[in-house]
Amino acid sequence: MPDWTGAGAGSLFSTINPFPLGANVTYESVRNADLSTLSGVVDSLSALTAKLTELEQDAAAMNGMAHGSLWAGLNATVSRAHIRRTAGKFTHARTQAEALHNILRDLLTDLRGCQDGLLRLEANSEAEGFRISPEGVVSSAGPPHLRLDQLNAGIGMGGIGEPDPEGVSPETQQAMWHAHSRINEIVEKAGESDGIAARALTDILAEGDGRFSHTDLTGIDDARENQVQQDAEAVAVLAGKENKTAADWRLMGDYFALHAHDPEFANHVIDTLGMEQYLTLAQELDHSATELASANVDIDGIRTGMANTLNTAMQPSIDISTHPPGSGAYQSWLRTEEGQAYERRLNALNALGPERLHEPEESAWLDSVQDNRIGYDLFLDLMESADEPMNDIFYYDMLDGMVAAEKESPIVWSGERYPDNEHGWDPKNNGTDRLLALGARNNVDATTDFFDPDRTDNLDYFIGDGEKSRNLFYGSDPTQYLLSGRSFNEAPGLTAALETAATGRPSGGAPGPGYEGHSEVNVRIAEEVWNTYAEDPARSRGDLNSPDMRPTLGTIAADYIADISHAVTDVTHDNQEADFSNHTATLLYEVGKNVDAYQLITAANLYDMNLAMDGAVNEHGHNESALQTAAGNVANRNGQVSGILTDAHATARYDNQIAADAAANASVDQWEEMASVLLGGAVYGSVPLSGSASMTDSFVQGANSSIFESFRVDNSIEARHQEDRNYSNSRTAYVGATTDALDLALERAQIDTSEFQSYPLMKETVEIGAGNGHDAGKTRIERPK
Repeated sequence: MPDWTGAGAGSLFSTINPFPLGANVTYESVRNADLSTLSGVVDSLSALTAKLTELEQDAAAMNGMAHGSLWAGLNATVSRAHIRRTAGKFTHARTQAEALHNILRDLLTDLRGCQDGLLRLEANSEAEGFRISPEGVVSSAGPPHLRLDQLNAGIGMGGIGEPDPEGVSPETQQAMWHAHSRINEIVEKAGESDGIAARALTDILAEGDGRFSHTDLTGIDDARENQVQQDAEAVAVLAGKENKTAADWRLMGDYFALHAHDPEFANHVIDTLGMEQYLTLAQELDHSATELASANVDIDGIRTGMANTLNTAMQPSIDISTHPPGSGAYQSWLRTEEGQAYERRLNALNALGPERLHEPEESAWLDSVQDNRIGYDLFLDLMESADEPMNDIFYYDMLDGMVAAEKESPIVWSGERYPDNEHGWDPKNNGTDRLLALGARNNVDATTDFFDPDRTDNLDYFIGDGEKSRNLFYGSDPTQYLLSGRSFNEAPGLTAALETAATGRPSGGAPGPGYEGHSEVNVRIAEEVWNTYAEDPARSRGDLNSPDMRPTLGTIAADYIADISHAVTDVTHDNQEADFSNHTATLLYEVGKNVDAYQLITAANLYDMNLAMDGAVNEHGHNESALQTAAGNVANRNGQVSGILTDAHATARYDNQIAADAAANASVDQWEEMASVLLGGAVYGSVPLSGSASMTDSFVQGANSSIFESFRVDNSIEARHQEDRNYSNSRTAYVGATTDALDLALERAQIDTSEFQSYPLMKETVEIGAGNGHDAGKTRIERPK
């Protein structure tokens, strides 16, 4: 932070500041702060201000009398000037004391409010199921005493002897989240108020250089606004310098860290510099990284501050639930002063997005750096450094702008702007995919709205195969792209975003607070994605420029497993959400060949089977005949899903083994051909008689056959045997799981099986249903000819 000497040792503020000199403001320091000294100073300043007000009035009255009297002559002229200056000094003294009093009074009020807030959280914590450590760490009150970071990491899930996050109720988890957020807000508020007060007192005392001077500050809020304006102007000046020093960057970083989340600061900086200069400043920071790192400048901190500042400037006050982009309400808001400023910045970003902002010859600092990034790349580099998510509306609008840019020019993402990674082509080169990845983690509602097939054609654009579907060129030369044989099909952002949009959850993460299951939009998207690929399941594998969609489809299938199992068996059910295609079995078979999808859907299917078995027991209870039929049906229905998945997984392993064998044999063939040449030369060279070619050829062929045949592999029989064994083992495991589920369901319902005439017959019915279903699943697959 800038060194405001008024907050240092020996200053006025250091003697009354309740926080340790030079230490960070923490939960402990706020909660336990002794405010008595500060309170005493506020009281003293209040009394002083009152006394100075009286003296100011007396001096003003004396000044009035001096100027209103008939007093004349040289002495009168000199005395009147002295009296006027003295009256002014009293006014300055009163305004200065009043400002000091108001700022310290506001600081005291803020700190007392912060202390009370922390104490209230502590007082209510036990009733809400959590506790707060002396350091401010929130954890569940009862066993397993998990912290929030442990809940986020899923500690205990599947681990032996680990505490189980499922033991912490959703209500308690939400209360813990709220407490954690409030603690951060309160401590940040205390630290901010403390810093503002220290700087304001420094400025006031420095203005008069030891003398009383006039000040317009009326309190801590006024001081905050004044400091924000000063620092925003300072950033604009520093950013405009042609040759920036390490000190310049360090000071800008301090200002960004202080004010990045303040709208006045962000708006002033962005609008004063303009979007092009702001993105260029970020690019200049990257190019200066080596020099700045050697000077111990916090480059990452500056980049994060710049990202947060841009984010703050693009934070509309409206919500996407009430003002979705494109709606009438949204269009009306764009006509407001706030909306016009937002749209102006948005349009500038999208105009700069497809362009390189500076060619090497245009700027000296680019001479030694080959940087092909375009405006969208610089924007995304910033957003990936921000410590808070993009606003939903801002995210949607930027994503819409990027899609429009690539529709207008399919080569917008061309060129190797980011070098190959260990897997080859880096998907960071696809800007739209990068933004989708951000939204999949942070902007669930906006991502869902973006893919809603009732509102947009974005789903068809991204996953359709018609004329209006996505068709991008990634190589700098389209001919090279078409003939290179390279794979440009990685799209981690798209696959994650589709998962988010279909499930209503952050990709790969747990639902956020308030999650209530699938919305109507989630269901529409899940149907559209699944049924699109069900029309041609082979497309789900991906191709040269389309990603492998099977992991994403596996997540959708697992999330909608009840609907999937009923679609496989061509029946409906009471709680049906999605209407999946009658080709579901075939797509499920294709998706199940992906090992991640296979494992996820298998787990979900077993979970669904257990739930359905519980439902059968709860519905039919002691009615033995009805329960026997219902339990057998459950086992059969989920068994068909299990059979399809098992067949898919076993087939994939078989196919992979055959493919591996084929690759190995091809390698042997290559070596045999090379050996034929080498061995042939040696043999020919050892035969003195001409016309013996047939003999030597025969010799080489025989030698190669005896040498290389032992190298060849033909595991097709073993692979097929392994496939059959895998299928058999999985069938046995599933049958056992269904009878176990029935036992557990009856136990949970506290139904004694001895009351049934023949419980073994019921279990046998379930076993037969499970086995038949498992076998029947294979027959529902429309295998490619």
